[in-house]
Amino acid sequence: MDRQIFDSEEWGNTSLEMLQDPAIQDQVASFAVDELYANVDVEAELEDILPGDFKSLSGVAAGGLRQVADQGAKQALNNQRVQDLWERANIAANEALVGIIEDDGDVLSTTEGKVTLELQPLIVEIADQVGLGKQARDSIPASVGQIEIVDSDELSSVQTVATLIHGTALISALLGLALIGLAVYLSPGYRWLTLLWIAGALIMGALIVLIVRSVLGGILVPELATPDVQPAADAAYGIATGLLSSIAWTVIWSAILLVPLSWLISPTTSGESARAFLAAPFGRYPGATFALLGLVAFIFLLMGAGDQRGFLVRLMIVILAGIAAFFFRQRLVEAYPDAGFGGGLGDFSDRSREKARELWSKRPKRDGAGEPDEVSGPDAGGAAQTEVPAGTPPPSAADPETTRLDHLDRLGTMHERGVLSDEEFAAEKRRVMGGGE
Repeated sequence: MDRQIFDSEEWGNTSLEMLQDPAIQDQVASFAVDELYANVDVEAELEDILPGDFKSLSGVAAGGLRQVADQGAKQALNNQRVQDLWERANIAANEALVGIIEDDGDVLSTTEGKVTLELQPLIVEIADQVGLGKQARDSIPASVGQIEIVDSDELSSVQTVATLIHGTALISALLGLALIGLAVYLSPGYRWLTLLWIAGALIMGALIVLIVRSVLGGILVPELATPDVQPAADAAYGIATGLLSSIAWTVIWSAILLVPLSWLISPTTSGESARAFLAAPFGRYPGATFALLGLVAFIFLLMGAGDQRGFLVRLMIVILAGIAAFFFRQRLVEAYPDAGFGGGLGDFSDRSREKARELWSKRPKRDGAGEPDEVSGPDAGGAAQTEVPAGTPPPSAADPETTRLDHLDRLGTMHERGVLSDEEFAAEKRRVMGGGE
């Protein structure tokens, strides 16, 4: 609310967003055409323009032109020039309001304690869009199109309420952040629980703000607006309080970020593992670690550079976060003086190697010569056969000569493949040949 009232540029942007809403456009266009017809005798103007016998049709033509003017006004409100006039009128009205609230003598003497939204230039521009610009400039006085925002009778109350908001908004935000930091500092041993409670309280408070905003809109709009303008009033209320909703959601997301921080400093096993891992960069490479955190903080501050109050709040958050990071590093260094990346990534690598060795040891076993006990399938020559290890007596067969030749053939194959050395091959060959004699 502080930004909406005292930041004229912010209010100008909000008013432009309102004008771009279809429901509000309909009401503004209808108001402008009503003021145009109330101050310009369109029928008489048409009677002067129409020739001879057609002058009697000026009344019908004026009614038809009214429908054309309504459509033309809606189209004109999408024109950049018209939107610029609307935005400037709202910024001027807001600056006058701020001047009155701040008890500016020059503004008070100029406005006589009243704040009005001057829409006469907007009405003339819309008239020009529908072909009645000259008549509007000649006939519409400057007082037409004035919407009174604050009357002099309400001046004292407005000044009191607005000054109270303006004086406490920034202080309340900074004080709230300082109290959060103090609460965490004064709760050694259970700081993680304090952070959880703070996160829950912030989320609950922001949700209450969103609920109250919705309920108030449902009560105030029907009370202050007639049924025919309620759609526009609903849209205006939603846009005007949109900044409040945005701030509430920002608080909710910020509070959610406190949850992983609470877990990080908690006594849980997973939190302990996370701290052990972070002890290496914080303990061994503090310069690089804090440089990275400083870059993140710098980007965070740049995002709020356009808003003085927002920048101060962000600066307070960065200061508190820096203090917390400093003490967090001290705790890590004390708890893990010999911390290194080996404790985390190294253990994982060791476990992976051990698992690989275990799986390799469970592969199909081979004999001492390095060959499988049994190999089925085609060999280098394409024939299926069973290898006979060295030292195995030749199988008995009905034809000893055939058996001996087969065995010699197998021994030759094993010798060629390197399974048997020259000495082993020669010894086996003598044995087979001797057994066959």
